[in-house]
Amino acid sequence: MPSTILIVDDQELMIRVLQATLRPLEVKIGTAKSGAEAVRFIEESGAPSAMILDFSMPGQDGVETLRQIRSLPNGAAIPVVMLTARDQTLIRKAAEGLHVHVFMTKPFSPTSLLQTLREMLEGGVQPGCPDTSTDSRM
Repeated sequence: MPSTILIVDDQELMIRVLQATLRPLEVKIGTAKSGAEAVRFIEESGAPSAMILDFSMPGQDGVETLRQIRSLPNGAAIPVVMLTARDQTLIRKAAEGLHVHVFMTKPFSPTSLLQTLREMLEGGVQPGCPDTSTDSRM
């Protein structure tokens, strides 16, 4: 069964950019434009192999979305990349205990994102890894 990556972002353009970026991974891609859609996706389709979650979304932000996902029976262990264009210090503090694997700052490096997701799918990235936007893998 192929791996599935769930993209959660309210911006259609960003979803398309991420879909194009992920094409080399040859995975199934699910999309959600809100936290509520992401929760519904996981409830109906099961846990994805990994998730890319935007922090800044109208209604509920990425941290609140992840809080809800982590409370689902099949949501506790999903590897998560959280994308943000904002100051990560406050976001990291708000996300403490939610097991975000990697924080990436927009604009992100497609190469770094692909490398991170490959490692996540292979089980090589643990929660709390550094922001890869400043990582030497770029």
